[in-house]
Amino acid sequence: MEPNGLSLQERKQELVRAELFNAAWQLFGERGYEATTVAQIAAAAGVSRRTFFRYYASKEDVLVETSDELAEAMLAAMAERPLDEPPLLAIERALVPVIENRMANTERVHTIIRLLRESRTLRRAMLERHALMEERLAVQLAVRLGTDVAKDSTPALLAFVARAMMDTAFNIAYDHGRDDVAALVAELFTKLGEHTALRAGSGS
Repeated sequence: MEPNGLSLQERKQELVRAELFNAAWQLFGERGYEATTVAQIAAAAGVSRRTFFRYYASKEDVLVETSDELAEAMLAAMAERPLDEPPLLAIERALVPVIENRMANTERVHTIIRLLRESRTLRRAMLERHALMEERLAVQLAVRLGTDVAKDSTPALLAFVARAMMDTAFNIAYDHGRDDVAALVAELFTKLGEHTALRAGSGS
């Protein structure tokens, strides 16, 4: 066993997976999602098509993996927020470091957004992953609120807000060249608060 806990075989597998991942992203960026094939990804990584399928079920899975990583980062960030912190404030403060970390790789983020806008298939896959993140986040928020996610819709609503804020922040950063993540997220939550107050003041 190697010092880092991985066997030589496991380290080789990690390297192959990384090569496939990087090759796929390179091709997606150059050719687009729809025009890139599994065979091309495998060839660019220097492996066979059969080897590709040992690591990924489809080319879609390469992209979806990034969504899973983002979800794990958000759930971990929320878990670190104090339990007595108001839910929306906890979501805002958790989102900032998560988005900042992802935005550090500007080229990757821009490629993801562009590909999502170009491919309906990819958007559908990402929506499924987002739904899974919302479900897990709702359970986490239910614990924070001391309520039952099966009986109270509040955790699900807050989880949806968190995901919507995340998506909106990424899209605004992409469209307007914003890199001031903390200010951008704060603006979005301020606008949400303003419109919530307006509705409350309408007497509806």
